[in-house]
Amino acid sequence: MTVMKSTIPDAARQVAGSVLQSTLVDLLGISLIGKQAHWNIVGPRFRSIHLQLDELVTVIREAADTVAERAATLGLPPDGRPEAIASAFALPGPTDGWRSAMGDCPAGSSPTPL
Repeated sequence: MTVMKSTIPDAARQVAGSVLQSTLVDLLGISLIGKQAHWNIVGPRFRSIHLQLDELVTVIREAADTVAERAATLGLPPDGRPEAIASAFALPGPTDGWRSAMGDCPAGSSPTPL
């Protein structure tokens, strides 16, 4: 197995790696929240919000890729496994159910036909 070497002092590398891993977890978690909203949006502005959420998720996933590659460059393996994200993600998530583009669709209710 190839071990990545870094010219950065180990203590600084570990601090940077910890921050990069936390950032990676947050970005991957936020991308999942974005897709959850993308799949569950309903209402008269559905299409525009649906497309905007797709664009947002793409940007967030690209940022996650950049963060993971920077950690790898430091010789620290990034961890984007589902169990790593699930155990470390601390930001609030969405509730289940449909989300109205107008903000008037309570969780768990059926969407109004478009």
